[in-house]
Amino acid sequence: MPRYEFEVVEEYFLNGEHRYRLRVKGTNVIVNVSADTLDEAASKAAGLLDKTKAYRQFKGGPDGAQG
Repeated sequence: MPRYEFEVVEEYFLNGEHRYRLRVKGTNVIVNVSADTLDEAASKAAGLLDKTKAYRQFKGGPDGAQG
């Protein structure tokens, strides 16, 4: 099972780049990435969320416990 489930908000070209805006399902978190394919965009978005640890802050957990 994937770490994150994304919904495509927008797919567009800007300055010669293919870009995607992806929303993490069940949240209002949107990630904007440049990628050639949707799979690459999802991989980049997941990496960005892991790197920033932002997702854990919204969902709660070891680094973002809510209570």
